Amino acid sequence: MEPHTVRTFFPRAAYFALLFLFPLFLNAENYPTYDEAVVIERLKAIEDPLVEHRYNSVVKGYIKGYLIWNRDKAERLLGRTVLYFPLFEEYLQERGMPEKLKYLSVVESALSPYATSPVGAVGLWQFMPLTGKEYGLLINELVDERKDPNKSTRAALDYLSRQYEKFGDWALALAAYNGGSGRVSRAIKRGRSKNFWRIRRYMPRETRNYVPAYIAATYLMEYYKEHEVTPDYPPLDYQITETVKVYGHFSFHRIAQITGLSLEMIETLNPAYQQRIIPENPKGNYLILPKRVMPAFKDYLEAQRPDHLADHFFDDSPVVVSQKQENWREKYVRQTYVVKKGESLRKIARNLKCSVHQIIAWNNLQSTELKEGQKLAIYQPKEFRRFKPLEKMEIQLLSPPPPLEGRQLHPLKAYEANPAFGQLIYIVQDKGTLEQIYHRIPGASLPALIGLNRIPPNHKLRPGDMLRYPREKGVNQ
Repeated sequence: MEPHTVRTFFPRAAYFALLFLFPLFLNAENYPTYDEAVVIERLKAIEDPLVEHRYNSVVKGYIKGYLIWNRDKAERLLGRTVLYFPLFEEYLQERGMPEKLKYLSVVESALSPYATSPVGAVGLWQFMPLTGKEYGLLINELVDERKDPNKSTRAALDYLSRQYEKFGDWALALAAYNGGSGRVSRAIKRGRSKNFWRIRRYMPRETRNYVPAYIAATYLMEYYKEHEVTPDYPPLDYQITETVKVYGHFSFHRIAQITGLSLEMIETLNPAYQQRIIPENPKGNYLILPKRVMPAFKDYLEAQRPDHLADHFFDDSPVVVSQKQENWREKYVRQTYVVKKGESLRKIARNLKCSVHQIIAWNNLQSTELKEGQKLAIYQPKEFRRFKPLEKMEIQLLSPPPPLEGRQLHPLKAYEANPAFGQLIYIVQDKGTLEQIYHRIPGASLPALIGLNRIPPNHKLRPGDMLRYPREKGVNQ
């Protein structure tokens, strides 16, 4: 079975592009000017096109959806380019793949890692579960790597590379990404051609319109300024971020205590983790945080290594849930950079350790061409948060607790048991927080323990404390 044949014919991938086709209830006379002849000429002028930029009624419909009928959605979409395009460009450059492939995610998800189609495709690149797993994406109760910007992008490029190697044409590779390589191969056989436009009629309607949707997305990204569409960029804390790879278990609650961030922000930056928990992973998981607080997390990692001193710093104090009203600009300083002769945006971004997209966003640049002496606004964190654990306290020997009968697993009494599946009790034998000791309880997951016992993951436990956990299926009552 071809990897993408599990993707239903309903426009799973083009679903989010289709949303732009349905106009809001606007008066036609209020529509911005749309000069079809100018649009056609601009399409022809795009350098290094990925596919042949034909203009037809489908392309026209998608373009007008972006620029006229749903400009507010297009502005939010454009604002998210500052978050994800630098990442896409990095991976594409590493592989030697065309940079304009980054526009495919616009069609797939409108650049939202939370995007979910009616048939269950998820993430920036809209993987169905079976396809995602085939390309190495983990999907379970704790993590859905289809939402992980790094891992899902690598998987999507793996798939696109495979299709290009098979067909030798990017238009056909895009069609295969949408409808499966089997359907593209059958269309080639029926049409006796490898030209997408000649065999398009032999493809399902959604796949037939997928390349036109990509052409419209390309036009939007290349010419939105000419149509006076203004990107709605997210706050600086979401733009100026750093990514670290972690291998151990971390809760968002602990990360919030270390960094001072709200749980909401951590969750928004790290959408792949379903229960606000990063599980252990020998291959590593990605954690994205604002650059201004990443030093604190790295300090915590360093303090953890020798003897877990870092965890002595914390108590059960609450963490911030939401900071929507906070003025993020107060945490950043605006600096001025004067362009030197011959400097490019790419060179300046590399020297200042930011992205080209950030410089464009911060300066509302209408062109990527720079002039000597031109002044650019550059934002940097006003200060970097650091973390220093408390000094280790002298260990005092404690008298052993009184013997507990069994000290193993005990079924709850009948009036305490959950009649649906039953519960067991684990008696804690060593000091530690819930997130430190939950691995010792056979078959128990951290989310289940948090829910059953109604305690946070950093709750401190002592020998003799009892924890409820669900009875495994098949265990006798």
